Amino acid sequence: MAREIKRSKQATKNIILATQHTVAGTTQVTPEVIEVIAQIATQEVPGVYSMRGKLSDHFTNAFGSNARGKGVELTQTDAGLMIDAYVFLQYGVAVPKVALDIQNAIQSQITSMTDLNVVQTNVHVSGIVPEKVSNQFDPDNLFGETETTEVAD
Repeated sequence: MAREIKRSKQATKNIILATQHTVAGTTQVTPEVIEVIAQIATQEVPGVYSMRGKLSDHFTNAFGSNARGKGVELTQTDAGLMIDAYVFLQYGVAVPKVALDIQNAIQSQITSMTDLNVVQTNVHVSGIVPEKVSNQFDPDNLFGETETTEVAD
């Protein structure tokens, strides 16, 4: 059974990237960087309305800062990374197709940017957002009165 390490604030461990160079030293990224990559990749998929936020994200946004990695959870295993993406989709999309596009986008971006192995990408559809109905009222004519033009004889 693969050992899993769920990322938490107390036990944030940087991920060391493999390099093919003979230069001494390492390249490390924080798990938050991986989460941001997955978030951006997800948001660029057509049909995704937004990512699900956590309660802490609402407090963070209220104080003027952006929530990084919003809607993404990262789990490190011996075999590689497991990514969970929590999304709201636009009404009318083919859910399985958009979910597959999200999985492919996340795996492609993380692999190309970090060369890390993503062993599993789970998409959790948290909701469907209907189309916004545009306001049909005229702010200059709030009561819907029709204008009549008087014609002088």
